[in-house]
Amino acid sequence: MFKKYAVVKIGGKQLKISEGDTFQIEHQADVKFDVLAFNDGSGVDLGTPLLKDVVVKASVLEEVKSKKVRVARFRAKSRYDKVKGHRQVMSVIKITDISKKGEKKAETVEKADVIKEKTVVKVPTKAKETPKAKTATKKKATVKSSTKVKEK
Repeated sequence: MFKKYAVVKIGGKQLKISEGDTFQIEHQADVKFDVLAFNDGSGVDLGTPLLKDVVVKASVLEEVKSKKVRVARFRAKSRYDKVKGHRQVMSVIKITDISKKGEKKAETVEKADVIKEKTVVKVPTKAKETPKAKTATKKKATVKSSTKVKEK
């Protein structure tokens, strides 16, 4: 089965995306896709420069920080050395739908899971006889007898 895809421009980058894809881009307040090309299996539609009739729907899953970038300033022979780090905030995006305007999406019928009920038959079991606990006999404490020291 052919998987339809689109080439979009977002955040200064061009990406080839299809339904269900997840990817990261630099954080933006409003996620807006400029569609450059679209292929649904019947042929490729190219925009001049953009396609107006193709709609890409996406959702932002989370905001994360990317790997740390080390920024260093150094001047030779003067003991000047400064190091800083920077982590760019990224948005994790999931593509939910790519379609042309006016095109109806084929409805998928989900089959309900049929759960078979199992009949449970309880079999009476004999009660286990617990052995009687033995009474512990107390031992008498031994008394240490003191010894007398002989004087010389």
